[in-house]
Amino acid sequence: MKCYCAGLVIGIMLNSTASSCDLNSTSPVSAVVASVHENQQPRQILISNNVQLAIPNAPGVIAMHDAQNLALLGQITVWPTEVGTVAAITAEPVVLDANYDGKADAVYAVDRSGMLWFSAVADTGFSAPVLVADFRALNAEFSQPLRIVQFSASPYLGHQVLLLLIASTSDGADMLLAVKHQPNQLQVIDLKALTDRSDISADEQQYGISEQLWQQLQQGAGWYIRLEQKVTVLPQVYAGVIYFAAADSSMVNADCSVKDASAQNLYALHLHHAGLVYAKRNWQVNSTAKTSLALITNTQGELELVLQNEQQQQGVLSDLLAISDECADCVSPLSAGQFPRLIRLATFQTEQGAH
Repeated sequence: MKCYCAGLVIGIMLNSTASSCDLNSTSPVSAVVASVHENQQPRQILISNNVQLAIPNAPGVIAMHDAQNLALLGQITVWPTEVGTVAAITAEPVVLDANYDGKADAVYAVDRSGMLWFSAVADTGFSAPVLVADFRALNAEFSQPLRIVQFSASPYLGHQVLLLLIASTSDGADMLLAVKHQPNQLQVIDLKALTDRSDISADEQQYGISEQLWQQLQQGAGWYIRLEQKVTVLPQVYAGVIYFAAADSSMVNADCSVKDASAQNLYALHLHHAGLVYAKRNWQVNSTAKTSLALITNTQGELELVLQNEQQQQGVLSDLLAISDECADCVSPLSAGQFPRLIRLATFQTEQGAH
């Protein structure tokens, strides 16, 4: 097996085909894995993709190194495809802690063409990768970080994992895809299996999501929305609400800052159906710097959503709402007294992976 371990690069290298706005971290994904041997301590690991391995244009590869000495523990270079390879993996992978014990149980990775992969992990390396979804028909680029949320959707549907992917299309706009994955899932998901939630009907805005559509979404493979903008701030999930920011592609700089504050919007989508949580799904925010979203307790002791970086912190939303289990569209106020416990709640039971 060919080894890509020489010269592990803890940094980022861009190539000519990469997205003009790169939201990935400059470092490999850090995680802890349990030892397969009794009485041995868990191992701190680093999971790297093509970028960290300094081969951004090579066929897709992910590698696992010991965080202490950078020894190669395992890697995936052969994939179960007709040609045995996939496109370069330049998006930041995400780890799954299925039982919430603080240790990674699996990793998800998406190649640049839109093939989403799952592989169990241990301190000895990766299991054989399994194809979860294939979005190559979109002819889009998947180079932005993956996000993961775990939740119990209902007593009869049980525990589910939701992956958030960003697809960059040739016209400079992005798509946000929410893809469900369950253990032992056999069917490979494609775009046809997802519900298009790009537009909300006037009836839904006035009366809420229909029972038929809500049932379809609960039992389906996920949803997607087509944006007329490019994502500039990565999605975060708080109390069952997906927040992110986006701006007109012509206004987005290479570092994901924006040239004109009026071009940037904050989005708030219902985790399970991408519908309304607030009166609108998006509104303007006056920020031009490269930032990330965070939920804080402000000086008045109230919860507030902020855009922040090392130099500044700007409040963008107070009077926060949480989705409720009372109905498909029900929401309730999110108070500081419930923080940080309630921010992990989704529609019905528990939500993990939210901050």
